Amino acid sequence: MGPRYENTPQPRPTRVTRRQALSLGLAVAAGSALVGCGQEERTANGRTVLEFPSWQAGDSTFSLWWKELIAAFRKQRPDIDVDFYGLPFDSYVDQITIRFAANDRPDILHLPARNAAEFAGRGWLTPLESRLRGTDVAGTWTPLQEEMALDGKDYGVLLLGYGYCLYYNEALLRSVGARVPTTVEEMITTAEAITGKGVYGFGATTAPSPDNYTELAAFVVGGGGALSRDDGTFSADSDAAVAGLDQYRRALAQAPRGIQPQQRNELFLTGKIAMLLDGPFFLNELARASTRVRPALSVARAPFRRVPGGVSNSIHIPAGLDARRTQAVWDFIELATTPTWQRRYVELTVNPAPRRGSLTARAVARTPELELFQNLADEAVSIFPGDQTHRERFGRISDIVSAAATSLITTGESTAGIAAHLQRQLDQALESS
Repeated sequence: MGPRYENTPQPRPTRVTRRQALSLGLAVAAGSALVGCGQEERTANGRTVLEFPSWQAGDSTFSLWWKELIAAFRKQRPDIDVDFYGLPFDSYVDQITIRFAANDRPDILHLPARNAAEFAGRGWLTPLESRLRGTDVAGTWTPLQEEMALDGKDYGVLLLGYGYCLYYNEALLRSVGARVPTTVEEMITTAEAITGKGVYGFGATTAPSPDNYTELAAFVVGGGGALSRDDGTFSADSDAAVAGLDQYRRALAQAPRGIQPQQRNELFLTGKIAMLLDGPFFLNELARASTRVRPALSVARAPFRRVPGGVSNSIHIPAGLDARRTQAVWDFIELATTPTWQRRYVELTVNPAPRRGSLTARAVARTPELELFQNLADEAVSIFPGDQTHRERFGRISDIVSAAATSLITTGESTAGIAAHLQRQLDQALESS
C-alpha cells in the first residue's frame, strides 16, 4: 500500500483558534472575527503554508493518497508546506461557506463536486481555463469533468466520478431463496421477503441528510427519469420521475427508520441489512465487517435500466489569493492530475480515477471489483442537474428534494401528490431566486 506520510506542520495559535471555531460550527459573526488570520500570516519555519481543510483528512483510505501526494509536493516545492486537516462532512459545506462569506478563505479548496457550481456562481473560484490548456486533462479526463464548468469555463478538477453499485449480503439473499437482483422490482421483492425479526431487506438514509437527494435521484435517474431538465425546467412530476419515486418509496419501506448514512452502513456490516446502493468508495468499508459477516458481503451492478452516477469531490483554487499562492495551489493540483498520481489514486483508494488509463493490471489483481467500478463510471448518467442555473442553486434544490424524501418516508400522501408538491416547490424556488 505504500508508506503513510504524516503531515504535521506546527500550527500557530491563530490556526488552532480557527479550527476550534470551525469544529464548533460557529455562525458568520464568528467567521468574521477570524478574518485577521489572513494569507500573510500563513507561514511556518520560513515556508509558505497552504491551508487545506478536507473531510477526507480523517478518512482511513482517501487520506493515504492525500498524504503521499503532499509528501511528493513538498519535495517538488520545498518552499511550500501544506496544512492538511479534517472537518466533519455533514457540516463541511456550511463551514466553508461561512469562511468565504467572511473573506477568510483556505488556500486549497476541496469540495463535494455537487457544490462547485454554487461556489463558482458566487465568484469564489478562480477559472482554470488557461492553466488546463497546458495539460492533457481535456483529452484524458472523464466526461463528468463537465460538471466543473460554468459559463463555458472550468473552475476545478474532478477527482472522482462514479456509478452506483448494489452491495449485498449473499447469506441473507440465500435465506429467502433469492439471487442477486437484476431489476429494481426483483430488489424490492427480495427486500420484502427478507425484512423481519430485526433484519431489513434494504438500507437507506431515512433521516434528513444531504444523502436523501442522491439516494432518491438514483432511483429516478436509474429508471429513466429526471428531476431537472437541461433546458432549465423541472420534471419531478413526470410519469418516469413518479415511477422512480414510487420504487424508492417501496424500497424505503424495507429499511430501518430514522437512520443516517453511517448508521445504515453499520447495520449492513453487522448483517442487519441485506442490500444497499452506494458508490465504489463503500467497498473499503466492508473490511470493517465481523469475521462472521464479511465472507457474505459482495458488490454487483446496481439493478437499474441505466446506471445512475455522479460526481463525488473536486479540487479548486479560491478566488482572491495572491499570485504566489495561486501558482503554488495550481502546482499542487497539476501534480495530482499526472498519470503517476492518478494510478496511485486507484491503488490506494480503490476507486476509479478520472484520468483514462489509470486502472492498472496490478490494481485489478489486488481488487477485481475495480473493473466493475470503472465500467459503471464509464456508463454513468449523472443524478445531478445539468442546467447551469440549477447547478448554481443546487443547495436549495437539494433541501427541497430532501423534504420530499421525508414525506415519502413519513406520510401517507400518494407518491403522485408528493411529486406534484415537489414540482411546485422547485418551480417556486427558481422563480424567487
